[in-house]
Amino acid sequence: MINSGKAVAIISLVTITGWSQMVWSDTTKANCELRKQGELKKNASGRCTFSQRQGYVDIELHNGDSYSLKPANKANHFKDQKGSKVVRHTDGGNSQTYKWEHKKIIVTFNDDSNDSSRHHGGHSSGEVGDTPHNLRDLVGQRGGEAEDQLQARGYKLKNSSESGNAVYSNWKERSTGRCVTVRSVNGWYKSIVYSTDYDCKH
Repeated sequence: MINSGKAVAIISLVTITGWSQMVWSDTTKANCELRKQGELKKNASGRCTFSQRQGYVDIELHNGDSYSLKPANKANHFKDQKGSKVVRHTDGGNSQTYKWEHKKIIVTFNDDSNDSSRHHGGHSSGEVGDTPHNLRDLVGQRGGEAEDQLQARGYKLKNSSESGNAVYSNWKERSTGRCVTVRSVNGWYKSIVYSTDYDCKH
C-alpha cells in the first residue's frame, strides 16, 4: 500500500511529465524579434517556435533562449518563469507582442502561400496555432450561435477552462480527430486555433 508521501511524489512526477509533454509535444514556427530598450537583438531574433495551450505560452528564440508564460489574473497578462510581469498586445492580424518592463518580443506568424504546410484547401490542414479555414467565419461571433455552428460542422466539446475573463474550450473534429481551442471573452469568440491532441484528452 502506497503511503501518502509516496502518493504525492508520484502525482508530482506525473504532473511534471505531463506538463513537459503538454508544452513541447507540438509547436508552430514563427518569426520573433527581441528588442531590449528599443534595440533589436540580432542573435536572438529570427526563426522561433511558439506554443499556446490552455492559456499558457512558450516561446523559444533563435539563440536558444526560452520563455514560459503562465496566465495572470487579467486577460493578456502573464508571469514568466522568473515571476516577471508580461503583457500581450495583438494587432488583429498575424502578430502578437509580449512586453516586459525593459524588453519585448514581437511574434509574427507565417501566413503566405509559399508555406507548404498552409493553404492546402482542406479544413484539416494547418499547424498548431493556425485558424482552421472552415472556422474562420466564427471568429467574432456570439458564443451561443458559434457553438451551434461548431456542432453542426462536426465538432464535439471535450473540456473548457477559465483564465481571467477568458474561457478556453477545446473541441475535437469527429472526421479528422483534430483538436481546436476556442478563446471566448464576454460571450464572444475571439480566436479559434488548432491545438494539440493533449488539450482534448484531459
